[in-house]
Amino acid sequence: MQAHPVVAPGRVVSMVRSLDELIGAHPESLRRFYATGNVVDPSSIGEGRGRVLALVAAPGAFLAVRSLVRLLATDLLPWQGKAIDAEIGWNLVKGGRRVAPFRVERADSSLDGGPTLVFRYDDPAQGHAWPVRALRDELRVITPGLGIGPVIFDQGGAPRVIAWWGLSFSR
Repeated sequence: MQAHPVVAPGRVVSMVRSLDELIGAHPESLRRFYATGNVVDPSSIGEGRGRVLALVAAPGAFLAVRSLVRLLATDLLPWQGKAIDAEIGWNLVKGGRRVAPFRVERADSSLDGGPTLVFRYDDPAQGHAWPVRALRDELRVITPGLGIGPVIFDQGGAPRVIAWWGLSFSR
């Protein structure tokens, strides 16, 4: 994959070629990448390979949590990515199974208010139990074929970023 610059106002932040380069990145760095991204057309995704990029931990625990994230980036984690078909999507797990459906919509980000692609698990028809119902994934493209976003936990109070994830796709 060709490297494309991720640009912040007035400067180049980084050249990102693959999702693997972002595994274990500091959540604040991922937030800056996300802020430079663009909303993606869900029909351009199809099936994408996913990775957990970071877990948001208590201050001072980043290095300890980073090791766990790198372990999760191996094939030990059953989650493999996402499949999207118009306004509905699924999480992909080992064996190509589609589980934990979600609604797909363009909406304002819970993180910064900008436009983003949102994956919602709170539709009662999906039958998700708590805490899955309280999750909301967001996604913006930071370079062609590569998107990242926060996993947000929201019980109706102040939404909280609990992790960062990424998706590579080539449709």
